[in-house]
Amino acid sequence: MEYGIIFFVIIGVYLIFIEIDKLKKQVKSQQKQIDTLCKQTGNVQLATYYLSEDDKEYILHLKNSGKETEAVKRVIDVTSMDLVQAKQYVDTL
Repeated sequence: MEYGIIFFVIIGVYLIFIEIDKLKKQVKSQQKQIDTLCKQTGNVQLATYYLSEDDKEYILHLKNSGKETEAVKRVIDVTSMDLVQAKQYVDTL
């Protein structure tokens, strides 16, 4: 009886994890669509990946000072980029 309850709890947690993963993917897809619309309408400041000029200058200063890790962290803090995207952004500066 106790093993049955544990089994159902594990299955329940697994199903919840799968559903959360689906929702995260859906939100990410919607963010990309919103970013595309923002760029097409000329409202890039509303995009989730928007960086102000002050932030760009500070990130570039960190990169040029040899603090690339801090620059990547700053990009992640200011935008909704993940680690790989933030690293690529800093590398292109």
